[in-house]
Amino acid sequence: MQGWSTLRSFARDGSVADKKLTPGTIGRVAGYARPYRRSIGYFLVLTTIDALLVVASPLLLKRLIDDGVSQDDKQVVVTLALIVAGLAVFDAALSLVLRWYSARIGEGLIYDLRSQVFDHVQRMPLAFFVRTQTGALISRLNSDVIGAQQAFTTTLSSVVSTPSAWWW
Repeated sequence: MQGWSTLRSFARDGSVADKKLTPGTIGRVAGYARPYRRSIGYFLVLTTIDALLVVASPLLLKRLIDDGVSQDDKQVVVTLALIVAGLAVFDAALSLVLRWYSARIGEGLIYDLRSQVFDHVQRMPLAFFVRTQTGALISRLNSDVIGAQQAFTTTLSSVVSTPSAWWW
């Protein structure tokens, strides 16, 4: 839910809420995602499956209690309990795969962005470094790169897996 809280804080921040995206911003962002589009696609599909599994388990447990325990049907209890246990194991494995994709996309983006930033800073004139405090520059560059990485992984995952949060 960290991604949604970030988006909500932007909506409440007057300095950001009234700003319009400049033409070409979406294209530049998509350009950074382009090398990872297959991984992002898999990540989104797997996140959707994970969200469905989160919904399926309580529904199966409800059925287990209503149709199995209440009706004293041992076969239904055993069958549904095994299905719920299997879903839990599958969900745990899926979570590992999702973490791997998230790390792959996020760390790849960080590498790409930091490489570009480093190349850009290397081309800056000497006067830039005289005027700019080194610590402030490094802190700003690091926080911007990490923010971009989180937008692709944490926020993207939250948007897909939590449709109830779409209605702010």
